[in-house]
Amino acid sequence: MQGIAAIALLAALAAVLAAQLLPDGRADAAPVAEAAKKKKNYSVTSKSFRISRPNDGQRLTVLCPGKAEPLGGGMTTDPPDADGEGIYPHSYERLGRQSGYHISVILYDPSPAQTKTRTVTLQVQCGPKYGKVSPPHDILDLGPTDRKVAVAKCPGRRFLIGGGYQRTNFTNQGGILATESRAISAKSWQVSSVGLGKFGGQSVAIGYCVRTKKPPLQTVTETVPVPPRGFAVATTPPCPKKRELAFGGFSTPADGAVLSTGGSFKSNGSWTVGGYNTSGTDASVTAYGYCLRV
Repeated sequence: MQGIAAIALLAALAAVLAAQLLPDGRADAAPVAEAAKKKKNYSVTSKSFRISRPNDGQRLTVLCPGKAEPLGGGMTTDPPDADGEGIYPHSYERLGRQSGYHISVILYDPSPAQTKTRTVTLQVQCGPKYGKVSPPHDILDLGPTDRKVAVAKCPGRRFLIGGGYQRTNFTNQGGILATESRAISAKSWQVSSVGLGKFGGQSVAIGYCVRTKKPPLQTVTETVPVPPRGFAVATTPPCPKKRELAFGGFSTPADGAVLSTGGSFKSNGSWTVGGYNTSGTDASVTAYGYCLRV
């Protein structure tokens, strides 16, 4: 009887094992296959701040939640007043170790007797780690009226996933303004800056580079006119399928006539950049969105 019971038990175990095997005899691989097919999830995290001190730069930071890693970042704010009073960036910088994004801002006010308190919201695109990021920098010193171009280049077999800039310092009194921050090739990020008078400073181009077999970015772009003493917004088309908006850039006239709002992520996968024209002639602002293959 014991022998018959043992045989029955073995038969039952064999049936269970057979149910857990695929037709070709492999153990059930469904969970692994589903994990491989799961889309990499990226999302924008934001944090808001209230700014009230006119013409005084402030350092702001937003961090990714949990173990998510940062790509690029952006900012949104109230449109400027008719005289240009509003919040503008001095830097756009990825924070690798802190897993976030940093933007230094200024509440620019050409006549600061009655400055409005304003809200600025920082954004960071967060998700799974794309790869080990190398951040080459190109640092330039500028005098009060200089125009210079800094270019950060990816080393070796690395390509850009985006870029940014640091250390501009313009106020209503003068200083250094970034007039563009954008990719000029698959391996180079360019930052152009101009001195607006009275005092100089620095401009820093930053490239964010990863090792890949081929360039991972596709660019979407849009240019709009900006009327004299007016404000306009350029918004790119959304990123194509199977691509995620990772970073953004901008371009304005080299003479510094247009103050750029830096740029921000839209919910449909496009990038938007505003610009205020301080001059009495027509100008333009261009938005660049960098769509990462995922």
